[in-house]
Amino acid sequence: MHTDDIVESSHVKDTLKKLSLLWRDRAMVNKGPIDHTSIAFDPEMPDFAESLLPFSSHPRWLDADPELKKNVLSYAWAIYNLKTVYIECDVVTPACEDLIKSPVGSANARYELQQVMAEALLDEALHTKMSVSACNYIYAHRKLKPVDYANFNLVTWRSRLLAQCSSEWERRLTRFAIACASETLITDYLKTLSDDASIQPLCREVTRSHAIDEWGHSSVFSVAADHIVGSLSQSERCYFAGVVPQTVEMFADNEMGAWSAVFAHMEFPHREEIVHDSQKIGQIKVYRDSVMTLLDKLGLPVRPDWSG
Repeated sequence: MHTDDIVESSHVKDTLKKLSLLWRDRAMVNKGPIDHTSIAFDPEMPDFAESLLPFSSHPRWLDADPELKKNVLSYAWAIYNLKTVYIECDVVTPACEDLIKSPVGSANARYELQQVMAEALLDEALHTKMSVSACNYIYAHRKLKPVDYANFNLVTWRSRLLAQCSSEWERRLTRFAIACASETLITDYLKTLSDDASIQPLCREVTRSHAIDEWGHSSVFSVAADHIVGSLSQSERCYFAGVVPQTVEMFADNEMGAWSAVFAHMEFPHREEIVHDSQKIGQIKVYRDSVMTLLDKLGLPVRPDWSG
């Protein structure tokens, strides 16, 4: 190993150690049993921020019955949490498991990489539990029938991409690149909901708890990427650089398939028109700064059309 490689490996090892120490104090899973469902329910408060709906400015939505709109906001909370469950279980967990079972990169930081990924896996399990409980809390208090939906675009796109991989290294790198981009991104969902005093207290608190962990995961996956990408060949680095921006675009998708299912379930008036008109407008704002910084740090190309 070259001297520069030894220094870099030592830096990664020390950074991962520090992140693991921070996790002990920061992570919600270390705060003891968390029961957000004990938070008092306020029937007059909406369960989601209307500004985050992809169709919030659509004329048909603006003219809709207020009671119907209130129920739509409850289902918006359900869609958000259901998508969170799928991302945690189907996107992030497999990438963590890959690195726990078979760490890549310098052997000098092997244990530290396994440690932070095992800690992230604990966090993801708690996030899944929080999302399931928060979803059912709203369903129960609003007396709404749950809607099941599985075809979230980020998850189905990932499955298609993995099916096209021609080797195991490509599949592993694909799993990591998608998880890395997903964990490094912060969306306006987390920023808006965790700070919005006008929505249901439970919804705000669950999102705030999730955000605390995700800000930590952004650092963990960034350092892990720095460690892993440094050991890749040029072709592997180029492949990684291609998958990350695609993930960002899929993360920002409006998920109108999920909305179509909800509207049909509710028999919402003019639902076909709303869905058709909202396919591409007002997509989820994704704060790309952290991803752009990561790609730049790794010496990988940053898309010129990304303005952050």
